[in-house]
Amino acid sequence: MKLARNILLVDDEASWLRTLAVTINRLVPEAQVDTCVDSRQVVNRLTVGDYALVLLDLTMPFHSGETLLEMIRADFPKTRVIIVTGVNEVDTAVRCIKNGAYDYFIKTDNVDDLARTVRRALEVVGLERNYLRIKESFLSRTLSQPEAFNNILTCEPALLDQFRYLEAVALSPEPILIFGESGTGKDEFAKSCHKLCCPDAPFINVNLAGIGTDAFELQLFGQLHTHEDGQVSAQAGVLHQVNTGLLYLNEIGDLPLEAQAKLVDVIEHKQYYPIGSDRPYPVNCKIITSTQNDLLALNQAGKFRSDLLYRLRSHKIKLPPLRNRTLDLSMLINHFIALAAEEMDLDAPQQPGNLASQLADYAFPGNLHELKGMVFDAVSRSDGVQLNISPFMEAIKEQKGDRESPQNVLVFPKSLPTLAEMSNALINEAMSRTANNQTAAAQMLGISQSALSRRMTKEK
Repeated sequence: MKLARNILLVDDEASWLRTLAVTINRLVPEAQVDTCVDSRQVVNRLTVGDYALVLLDLTMPFHSGETLLEMIRADFPKTRVIIVTGVNEVDTAVRCIKNGAYDYFIKTDNVDDLARTVRRALEVVGLERNYLRIKESFLSRTLSQPEAFNNILTCEPALLDQFRYLEAVALSPEPILIFGESGTGKDEFAKSCHKLCCPDAPFINVNLAGIGTDAFELQLFGQLHTHEDGQVSAQAGVLHQVNTGLLYLNEIGDLPLEAQAKLVDVIEHKQYYPIGSDRPYPVNCKIITSTQNDLLALNQAGKFRSDLLYRLRSHKIKLPPLRNRTLDLSMLINHFIALAAEEMDLDAPQQPGNLASQLADYAFPGNLHELKGMVFDAVSRSDGVQLNISPFMEAIKEQKGDRESPQNVLVFPKSLPTLAEMSNALINEAMSRTANNQTAAAQMLGISQSALSRRMTKEK
């Protein structure tokens, strides 16, 4: 069931109903507004349509607003109700709130407060429905649309949990933040989300690494230019191009502070202004961001805005590095072998049975990008029968060299110690490592226990 942004306006005054619909469409552009002038049709409309919110008049023929409020809260608990009426009575307002109304408004010309309340109510409904969807998804431990994740190979439980979480929040109107090291599959997760929430709409990937504020504004918002002869030319931004699709902002941590402020406005108000225009346009797309940086650390360093940080963290997906996906190694190697053999027009060599276990302790600093490069190199060196493992062994050797060389080289201070000082230091270290066991310490130092005892007595 897709997350509803639909609003039903119910009032027997047709002129007021039209005015209210136009106003809500203008001030809350992300909403889809329907109207109903006959109170007898409300039940059928709610049964057929999935409405997040109903704006309800109290005084109507056939069914009063209070009667409809009671029915909606009982039969359609996922739908919120706001009372918008000309009845200015405190007792009536209190009674409606007690019976489950989200808020109570008197009909006036000032509708800004009503528009803000409508947006907040939509957010509340969204959070409630997301919670239920996430709960149901994790309790079932299954995926409703497993085909959306066909581009990601894994059997790791931690990553499968992220599949279920993404499926649960994909339809949320709030942004999704994907974070993980470079090469952990952030782009593929964004593509999976696109398949889940809007597969028939556009998917646009914007890389923010190194982008300036002016370039960001032009790329996202586009530009309208009025020429001297009155003709207007337009350059469409990606927010216009993506329409109801998915906008993927890659490496959000690199966005300049001034540009971050503009993105906050887009997320907060669900609208944007093309450069050179004073007319707002609605934002109808799903927004996903990704980063390999620690956004909280950037925020504490004054390089990332707090208001943007907490808006982006509504839904968070953390992707594990490849070194934590040991169950996937053999499967991923075979996948890359097939890709490499196809691209190079070679026979696919066989993966040695113990290769994945040999790589189990390798750190893979480049994650999937590094593994793919290793496999392509190995396939190019192979004879078409057995995979050449030299690229893997070379990487393991380099890692061991980097890890062991600093620990195995004895570093002397600027002023050399005496032999006696070195002897005492060695004895103390050996005794410390063996928990003061002289026999074990003597074996470590390559001398007898009695010789060690004499040295320690002499030292005293």
